[in-house]
Amino acid sequence: MDRIDLMSTYVAVANAGSFTGAAHRLGMTPQLVSKYVRALEDQLDAQLFIRSTRSVRLTQTGAAYLEKCTQLLEDFDELAAAVRNDHRAPQGHLTIAAPTTYGEIFLADALADFAQTYPKVQIDLRLSDRYASLLDDGIDVAIRIGQLEDSSFVASKLSQTRLTYCASPHYIATQGAPQKPKDLLDHSCIIDSNFRPGASWPFSGQQGALRIDVDGRLRANSASVARRFALKDCGILLSPEYVIADDLKTGRLVPVLERYWPETLGIFAVYLENRHLSAKVRVFVDFMRSRLR
Repeated sequence: MDRIDLMSTYVAVANAGSFTGAAHRLGMTPQLVSKYVRALEDQLDAQLFIRSTRSVRLTQTGAAYLEKCTQLLEDFDELAAAVRNDHRAPQGHLTIAAPTTYGEIFLADALADFAQTYPKVQIDLRLSDRYASLLDDGIDVAIRIGQLEDSSFVASKLSQTRLTYCASPHYIATQGAPQKPKDLLDHSCIIDSNFRPGASWPFSGQQGALRIDVDGRLRANSASVARRFALKDCGILLSPEYVIADDLKTGRLVPVLERYWPETLGIFAVYLENRHLSAKVRVFVDFMRSRLR
């Protein structure tokens, strides 16, 4: 029997916790799965599982072997994928998740150009301000902005942005400009509820980072809508710079509290750890890094 098949079957049993569950995943019979595991144990001259009527559990030897076996299988798959990808153009379905406003501003045109450059890649762009699960939602690559909290992701930095504070000239003329972060307590603040810290706004200063809990009558779960509120003289806005960059250039919005703005935020393409970077994902990441530079 092929050693790779035996190892793959063993890993499936360990992950499923039973021969029946592994058989269902592999499209095999439980009897054949058991035969493969027994053959692997015979080759290793070691017991990998403690068997019961309905389930199995790893022995100490089996647990140690599982980690090494999993890595070997991933390395083998990566090698095979690399050889295949070196000999064919990128192709297949590419599912991309991104924040709504960022996708509308930057990704729509970029992906149209990407599709013309790589005609064998079919693109499915999913825009949402919730964090999609790469594994559960079948996402090949996701665009993330800011701090990455999940260490199971591999991240490739594409660009960067920063959080800005601004308001319309009319609002500043009638209500005055805040001079320090605590002055926001006396202002109407426009709150983008998709912003993860919500109404706890971050600042940087000589004494380090701080947060101010602000309040306001207008909230929206959309950076674009929050921007419209600011343009209508409704208050002070905290927004990623890419959303209001043109407004700042033209003077439709004016910056406030500039010396307290937080540090820059990274914009990343992320994909699952230990998953080979396929040709379609690799060229997409390279394309976007060049485009956003």
